[in-house]
Amino acid sequence: MMPDLQNWNVLLVEDEVDAQDVVTSILHQYNIEVTSAYTAEDALALMQYYRPTLAIIDLALPNMDGWQLLSEMQANPELAQIPAIAMTAYHSTHVAQEAIAAGFVAYFPKPINAHTFVEDLVNVLS
Repeated sequence: MMPDLQNWNVLLVEDEVDAQDVVTSILHQYNIEVTSAYTAEDALALMQYYRPTLAIIDLALPNMDGWQLLSEMQANPELAQIPAIAMTAYHSTHVAQEAIAAGFVAYFPKPINAHTFVEDLVNVLS
């Protein structure tokens, strides 16, 4: 049974419009609120006043990448508590292991599996 996801607020940090649209539409099907940022810098600016339930972060962002964004979040005691989930099109077992070792709570290769994505998020956060 799926928990009540209406209280979820997801920060999606993704620079590709198509990928952002896909993830947003999947989350919206479950009445999950999504706030999007195209860059890590925008995400950090948003998180100065916005505390998401979780952050889904593309690892390959322009300028500051997803790895650096995670580092910035971990260095800030207020942001360090936000579960960060890595997402990338450059999938390999090695990258997945590095992401978890770096402190991401989960790792999802692109393209995202629309049928299991939200259930997988719930399992990660349970």
